[in-house]
Amino acid sequence: MRILVGSDDGLSLIRWLEGEKSGTVVSRGFERETVSSFARSGESLLAAVPERGLFRSADGGTTWEPLADRLGGERITTLAAAPSGSLLAGTEPAALHISRDGGATWSELESFRALGEKEDWSEYGGRAAHVEAIAFDRHDASRVYVGVEIGGAYRSDDSGATWTGINEGLFDDIHDIAVDPRDGSRVFAATGGGLYVSQDRGADWRPAAGELGGRYCLRFLTAASTPAVRPTESLFLLGTAGGPPATWGKRAAKAGARLWMSLDSGRTWEAPEEHGTRDASPVTALDANPRDASAVIAGTAQGHLLHGNVVDHRWRQIMYGLGAVRTLLVE
Repeated sequence: MRILVGSDDGLSLIRWLEGEKSGTVVSRGFERETVSSFARSGESLLAAVPERGLFRSADGGTTWEPLADRLGGERITTLAAAPSGSLLAGTEPAALHISRDGGATWSELESFRALGEKEDWSEYGGRAAHVEAIAFDRHDASRVYVGVEIGGAYRSDDSGATWTGINEGLFDDIHDIAVDPRDGSRVFAATGGGLYVSQDRGADWRPAAGELGGRYCLRFLTAASTPAVRPTESLFLLGTAGGPPATWGKRAAKAGARLWMSLDSGRTWEAPEEHGTRDASPVTALDANPRDASAVIAGTAQGHLLHGNVVDHRWRQIMYGLGAVRTLLVE
């Protein structure tokens, strides 16, 4: 298994085989810089380095070349690959750019930036409102959801040409969005004010029942297939904390971190108490083994990598000493 890790201290390419005690760093890049997001595009990988722009790798992440287009010099916060093959890049200040040629050239979706002129997008902590989440509906290739921190959620039903605000009942500090891969009408939003669920593509939102309705939510992992025990349901994982990063403490060990799991399409959730997933550093990035949706890699704000299985709840640390993890890509 190859694990590409983007952190506050650069990029690490790690090789790890199940059964080994720990992973091995194969290569590093962008040291002492933040790497915020990855995306696949055909045989290539793309990485967003907010202070420098976009980079592309043709050798699985070992070496990287800069792309000429800096998207107007804005900080690139989020990358996502659409089912159609196009790429979307979200920025700070909040804007969206699209590429239809693997990242070689980009054009801005001006209709999205125009939203900021009429919506109440807010600066906070010295940062402008920015795109934090991009999610596609695999049931409709033209439908995309975007979350703005702090500014709410938006949906396009025509591949980004026009946008609709979908914020009725929703907390506007959006950290991640997930669409149920088995039911495109069911959408989830991880926010600074809890987990929210919509049954009608974002037209109306309700807080999740129980503790998750008020937790500080961070990142989702979604899969269309689950272990054989529930083959017709969707799998969700969600990292949470007791409050925002400023409350986590110097080593992020007092954050009240939880890793929640749902094996029934988000109807019920549980947070196993096994070592490595409870009260430790918050999980800030998740990705699954592409050959086994139940085998998951989690990255934490403390720079650790955990490997776990959502069937038997066995989680263990396989790497430490990285920067605060921002994004993961498992191959």
